[in-house]
Amino acid sequence: MKKIKIFQKGFNFSQDGPGNRLVIHLQGCNMHCPWCSNPEGIAVNGSLMEKNALRDAACPFGAIVDGTVDRSVCGTCEMLNCASVFGGLNLSCIETDTQAVLRECLSCEPMFFDGGGVTLTGGEPTLQFDAVLELLTLLKANGIHTALETNATNPRLPELFGLVDYLITDIKHYDSALHNRTVGVSNSVVIDNISRAAKERTQLLIRIPLIGGFNCRSGDEKKFGDLLENICTASCNVELLRYHEYGKNKWKSCGMEYTMDNAFVTDETYKKFRDELVFRGLNVIRT
Repeated sequence: MKKIKIFQKGFNFSQDGPGNRLVIHLQGCNMHCPWCSNPEGIAVNGSLMEKNALRDAACPFGAIVDGTVDRSVCGTCEMLNCASVFGGLNLSCIETDTQAVLRECLSCEPMFFDGGGVTLTGGEPTLQFDAVLELLTLLKANGIHTALETNATNPRLPELFGLVDYLITDIKHYDSALHNRTVGVSNSVVIDNISRAAKERTQLLIRIPLIGGFNCRSGDEKKFGDLLENICTASCNVELLRYHEYGKNKWKSCGMEYTMDNAFVTDETYKKFRDELVFRGLNVIRT
Protein backbone atom coordinates (compact mmCIF):
# COMPACT_ATOMS: atom_id res chain seq x y z
CA MET A 1 0.00 0.00 0.00
CA LYS A 2 1.65 3.18 -1.23
CA LYS A 3 1.35 6.68 0.20
CA ILE A 4 0.11 9.35 -2.18
CA LYS A 5 -0.08 13.16 -1.94
CA ILE A 6 -3.20 14.91 -3.30
CA PHE A 7 -3.83 18.65 -3.49
CA GLN A 8 -7.25 18.79 -5.11
CA LYS A 9 -10.09 16.58 -6.26
CA GLY A 10 -13.56 17.03 -7.67
CA PHE A 11 -15.89 16.10 -10.50
CA ASN A 12 -15.62 17.40 -14.02
CA PHE A 13 -17.49 16.47 -17.18
CA SER A 14 -15.72 15.60 -20.46
CA GLN A 15 -12.66 17.88 -20.14
CA ASP A 16 -10.47 15.36 -18.31
CA GLY A 17 -11.56 12.29 -20.22
CA PRO A 18 -14.95 10.98 -21.33
CA GLY A 19 -18.08 11.33 -19.25
CA ASN A 20 -18.40 12.52 -15.67
CA ARG A 21 -15.15 11.94 -13.83
CA LEU A 22 -13.60 12.17 -10.40
CA VAL A 23 -10.46 14.19 -11.13
CA ILE A 24 -7.64 13.73 -8.62
CA HIS A 25 -4.76 16.21 -8.67
CA LEU A 26 -1.49 14.74 -7.39
CA GLN A 27 1.09 16.92 -5.68
CA GLY A 28 4.43 17.73 -7.30
CA CYS A 29 5.58 18.75 -10.76
CA ASN A 30 8.98 18.66 -12.46
CA MET A 31 8.08 21.54 -14.74
CA HIS A 32 7.82 25.17 -13.71
CA CYS A 33 5.54 26.67 -16.34
CA PRO A 34 5.13 30.40 -15.57
CA TRP A 35 1.49 30.23 -16.75
CA CYS A 36 0.57 27.27 -14.51
CA SER A 37 -3.02 27.45 -13.25
CA ASN A 38 -2.25 25.18 -10.28
CA PRO A 39 1.01 26.58 -8.82
CA GLU A 40 0.17 25.08 -5.43
CA GLY A 41 0.72 21.68 -7.04
CA ILE A 42 4.34 22.31 -8.09
CA ALA A 43 6.27 21.76 -4.83
CA VAL A 44 6.76 18.05 -4.16
CA ASN A 45 5.90 18.31 -0.47
CA GLY A 46 3.18 20.91 -0.88
CA SER A 47 2.95 24.69 -0.78
CA LEU A 48 2.01 26.88 2.17
CA MET A 49 -0.86 29.03 0.93
CA GLU A 50 -1.85 32.29 2.58
CA LYS A 51 -5.61 32.42 3.09
CA ASN A 52 -6.40 34.93 5.81
CA ALA A 53 -4.73 37.58 7.96
CA LEU A 54 -1.59 36.16 9.58
CA ARG A 55 -0.63 36.53 13.24
CA ASP A 56 3.07 36.90 14.07
CA ALA A 57 2.81 34.62 17.09
CA ALA A 58 1.50 31.72 15.00
CA CYS A 59 5.01 30.69 13.88
CA PRO A 60 7.41 29.62 16.65
CA PHE A 61 10.33 30.17 14.27
CA GLY A 62 9.48 33.80 13.52
CA ALA A 63 8.61 33.28 9.86
CA ILE A 64 5.60 35.61 10.10
CA VAL A 65 6.42 39.27 10.71
CA ASP A 66 3.89 42.08 10.35
CA GLY A 67 1.50 39.69 8.67
CA THR A 68 4.01 38.64 5.99
CA VAL A 69 5.51 35.17 5.56
CA ASP A 70 9.28 34.88 5.22
CA ARG A 71 9.39 31.96 2.78
CA SER A 72 13.13 31.46 3.29
CA VAL A 73 12.37 30.31 6.85
CA CYS A 74 9.53 28.06 5.71
CA GLY A 75 11.80 26.47 3.13
CA THR A 76 13.99 24.97 5.84
CA CYS A 77 11.14 24.03 8.19
CA GLU A 78 10.38 20.32 8.47
CA MET A 79 7.34 20.76 10.72
CA LEU A 80 5.01 22.91 8.61
CA ASN A 81 2.44 22.42 11.36
CA CYS A 82 1.46 26.09 11.28
CA ALA A 83 -1.22 25.17 8.73
CA SER A 84 -2.92 22.97 11.31
CA VAL A 85 -2.48 25.44 14.19
CA PHE A 86 -4.40 28.35 12.75
CA GLY A 87 -6.40 29.28 9.68
CA GLY A 88 -4.10 31.82 8.07
CA LEU A 89 -2.04 29.27 6.20
CA ASN A 90 -3.01 26.03 4.51
CA LEU A 91 -0.69 23.30 3.28
CA SER A 92 -1.80 22.59 -0.28
CA CYS A 93 -1.83 18.80 -0.05
CA ILE A 94 -2.79 15.89 2.14
CA GLU A 95 -1.10 12.51 2.28
CA THR A 96 -3.21 9.38 2.19
CA ASP A 97 -2.81 5.88 0.75
CA THR A 98 -3.93 4.15 -2.41
CA GLN A 99 -6.47 1.94 -0.63
CA ALA A 100 -8.21 4.98 0.84
CA VAL A 101 -8.34 6.59 -2.59
CA LEU A 102 -9.76 3.39 -4.07
CA ARG A 103 -12.50 3.28 -1.46
CA GLU A 104 -13.50 6.85 -2.29
CA CYS A 105 -13.50 6.08 -6.01
CA LEU A 106 -15.71 3.02 -5.48
CA SER A 107 -18.14 5.10 -3.43
CA CYS A 108 -18.37 7.55 -6.35
CA GLU A 109 -19.22 4.94 -8.99
CA PRO A 110 -22.88 6.06 -9.33
CA MET A 111 -21.52 9.42 -10.55
CA PHE A 112 -19.47 7.92 -13.38
CA PHE A 113 -22.18 8.40 -16.01
CA ASP A 114 -21.70 8.74 -19.78
CA GLY A 115 -18.61 6.54 -19.70
CA GLY A 116 -16.95 8.38 -16.83
CA GLY A 117 -14.45 7.21 -14.26
CA VAL A 118 -11.33 8.46 -12.51
CA THR A 119 -8.69 10.81 -13.91
CA LEU A 120 -5.26 11.24 -12.33
CA THR A 121 -3.68 14.58 -13.09
CA GLY A 122 -1.38 17.06 -11.38
CA GLY A 123 0.94 18.68 -10.86
CA GLU A 124 2.56 15.80 -12.68
CA PRO A 125 1.16 12.45 -11.49
CA THR A 126 4.11 10.36 -12.66
CA LEU A 127 6.36 12.02 -10.05
CA GLN A 128 4.57 9.66 -7.66
CA PHE A 129 5.06 6.82 -10.10
CA ASP A 130 4.91 3.77 -7.83
CA ALA A 131 1.79 5.03 -6.08
CA VAL A 132 0.15 5.83 -9.43
CA LEU A 133 1.04 2.39 -10.76
CA GLU A 134 -0.53 0.76 -7.71
CA LEU A 135 -3.64 2.95 -7.79
CA LEU A 136 -4.26 2.43 -11.51
CA THR A 137 -3.89 -1.32 -11.01
CA LEU A 138 -6.48 -1.24 -8.23
CA LEU A 139 -8.89 0.88 -10.26
CA LYS A 140 -8.65 -1.39 -13.29
CA ALA A 141 -9.11 -4.50 -11.12
CA ASN A 142 -12.36 -2.97 -9.89
CA GLY A 143 -13.63 -2.15 -13.37
CA ILE A 144 -13.25 1.63 -13.13
CA HIS A 145 -12.46 3.55 -16.33
CA THR A 146 -9.08 5.29 -15.92
CA ALA A 147 -7.58 8.41 -17.45
CA LEU A 148 -4.17 10.00 -16.99
CA GLU A 149 -3.12 13.57 -17.75
CA THR A 150 0.67 13.84 -17.95
CA ASN A 151 3.43 16.07 -19.30
CA ALA A 152 5.02 12.84 -20.63
CA THR A 153 8.49 13.56 -19.23
CA ASN A 154 8.80 10.32 -17.26
CA PRO A 155 10.76 7.62 -19.14
CA ARG A 156 8.65 4.99 -17.36
CA LEU A 157 5.36 6.32 -18.75
CA PRO A 158 4.92 3.39 -21.21
CA GLU A 159 4.67 1.04 -18.21
CA LEU A 160 1.27 2.64 -17.53
CA PHE A 161 -0.16 2.33 -21.04
CA GLY A 162 -1.97 -0.94 -20.30
CA LEU A 163 -3.58 0.50 -17.18
CA VAL A 164 -4.84 3.75 -18.73
CA ASP A 165 -8.03 3.74 -20.78
CA TYR A 166 -7.72 7.40 -21.81
CA LEU A 167 -4.31 9.04 -22.08
CA ILE A 168 -3.86 12.82 -22.30
CA THR A 169 -0.40 14.25 -22.88
CA ASP A 170 0.73 17.73 -23.70
CA ILE A 171 3.60 19.17 -25.67
CA LYS A 172 4.47 22.76 -24.97
CA HIS A 173 7.06 23.47 -27.64
CA TYR A 174 8.70 21.79 -30.61
CA ASP A 175 12.09 23.39 -29.81
CA SER A 176 13.90 21.48 -27.06
CA ALA A 177 16.19 24.34 -26.01
CA LEU A 178 13.33 26.82 -25.67
CA HIS A 179 11.21 24.19 -23.92
CA ASN A 180 14.01 23.59 -21.41
CA ARG A 181 14.72 27.27 -20.90
CA THR A 182 11.08 28.12 -20.23
CA VAL A 183 9.76 25.18 -18.17
CA GLY A 184 13.02 23.64 -16.91
CA VAL A 185 12.81 20.29 -18.72
CA SER A 186 13.81 19.14 -22.19
CA ASN A 187 11.12 17.86 -24.56
CA SER A 188 13.16 14.87 -25.82
CA VAL A 189 11.51 12.28 -23.53
CA VAL A 190 8.14 13.95 -24.14
CA ILE A 191 8.42 13.41 -27.89
CA ASP A 192 9.68 9.84 -27.44
CA ASN A 193 6.77 8.97 -25.14
CA ILE A 194 4.15 10.59 -27.37
CA SER A 195 5.57 8.81 -30.42
CA ARG A 196 5.44 5.48 -28.64
CA ALA A 197 1.92 6.10 -27.31
CA ALA A 198 0.72 6.99 -30.81
CA LYS A 199 2.05 3.68 -32.14
CA GLU A 200 1.05 1.40 -29.28
CA ARG A 201 -2.32 2.78 -28.19
CA THR A 202 -5.71 2.91 -29.85
CA GLN A 203 -6.39 6.27 -28.18
CA LEU A 204 -4.26 9.35 -27.46
CA LEU A 205 -5.13 13.01 -26.91
CA ILE A 206 -2.27 15.46 -27.43
CA ARG A 207 -2.78 18.97 -26.09
CA ILE A 208 -0.87 22.11 -27.06
CA PRO A 209 -1.23 25.07 -24.67
CA LEU A 210 -1.06 28.18 -26.84
CA ILE A 211 0.90 30.83 -24.93
CA GLY A 212 1.44 34.28 -26.43
CA GLY A 213 5.13 35.13 -26.80
CA PHE A 214 6.19 31.53 -26.22
CA ASN A 215 4.88 29.07 -28.78
CA CYS A 216 2.43 30.80 -31.12
CA ARG A 217 4.57 33.27 -32.99
CA SER A 218 4.46 33.49 -36.78
CA GLY A 219 5.54 30.16 -38.23
CA ASP A 220 5.21 28.18 -34.99
CA GLU A 221 2.05 26.51 -36.29
CA LYS A 222 4.03 25.01 -39.19
CA LYS A 223 6.77 23.71 -36.87
CA PHE A 224 4.15 22.04 -34.65
CA GLY A 225 2.57 20.67 -37.81
CA ASP A 226 5.89 19.19 -38.93
CA LEU A 227 6.36 17.51 -35.56
CA LEU A 228 2.88 16.11 -35.11
CA GLU A 229 2.48 15.05 -38.72
CA ASN A 230 5.42 12.68 -38.20
CA ILE A 231 4.16 11.38 -34.86
CA CYS A 232 0.40 11.08 -35.05
CA THR A 233 -1.53 8.06 -36.24
CA ALA A 234 -5.25 7.57 -36.79
CA SER A 235 -5.64 6.94 -33.05
CA CYS A 236 -4.53 10.47 -32.14
CA ASN A 237 -6.56 13.57 -31.44
CA VAL A 238 -5.06 17.04 -30.96
CA GLU A 239 -6.51 19.85 -28.87
CA LEU A 240 -5.41 23.50 -28.72
CA LEU A 241 -5.77 25.19 -25.32
CA ARG A 242 -5.63 28.97 -25.17
CA TYR A 243 -3.78 30.81 -22.40
CA HIS A 244 -5.84 32.04 -19.45
CA GLU A 245 -5.13 33.62 -16.06
CA TYR A 246 -7.37 31.43 -13.91
CA GLY A 247 -4.55 30.54 -11.52
CA LYS A 248 -2.95 33.99 -11.29
CA ASN A 249 -4.12 34.83 -7.76
CA LYS A 250 -2.88 31.51 -6.42
CA TRP A 251 0.71 32.39 -7.28
CA LYS A 252 0.70 35.22 -4.75
CA SER A 253 -1.05 32.99 -2.22
CA CYS A 254 1.85 30.53 -2.59
CA GLY A 255 4.41 33.30 -2.15
CA MET A 256 5.48 33.19 -5.82
CA GLU A 257 5.59 35.89 -8.48
CA TYR A 258 3.35 35.58 -11.51
CA THR A 259 5.52 36.78 -14.39
CA MET A 260 3.20 36.30 -17.35
CA ASP A 261 2.05 39.49 -19.06
CA ASN A 262 -0.55 39.65 -21.82
CA ALA A 263 0.02 36.15 -23.18
CA PHE A 264 -3.51 35.87 -24.51
CA VAL A 265 -4.03 34.35 -27.94
CA THR A 266 -6.23 36.03 -30.54
CA ASP A 267 -8.99 34.28 -32.43
CA GLU A 268 -6.95 34.76 -35.58
CA THR A 269 -3.91 32.99 -34.11
CA TYR A 270 -6.02 30.14 -32.78
CA LYS A 271 -7.67 29.68 -36.18
CA LYS A 272 -4.29 29.75 -37.92
CA PHE A 273 -3.02 26.93 -35.72
CA ARG A 274 -6.19 24.90 -36.07
CA ASP A 275 -6.29 25.29 -39.84
CA GLU A 276 -2.63 24.32 -40.21
CA LEU A 277 -3.04 21.15 -38.17
CA VAL A 278 -6.21 20.19 -40.02
CA PHE A 279 -4.38 20.81 -43.31
CA ARG A 280 -1.75 18.32 -42.13
CA GLY A 281 -4.47 15.69 -41.75
CA LEU A 282 -4.60 15.84 -37.95
CA ASN A 283 -7.84 15.35 -36.07
CA VAL A 284 -8.30 18.57 -34.07
CA ILE A 285 -10.99 18.42 -31.39
CA ARG A 286 -12.39 20.51 -28.52
CA THR A 287 -13.38 18.90 -25.23
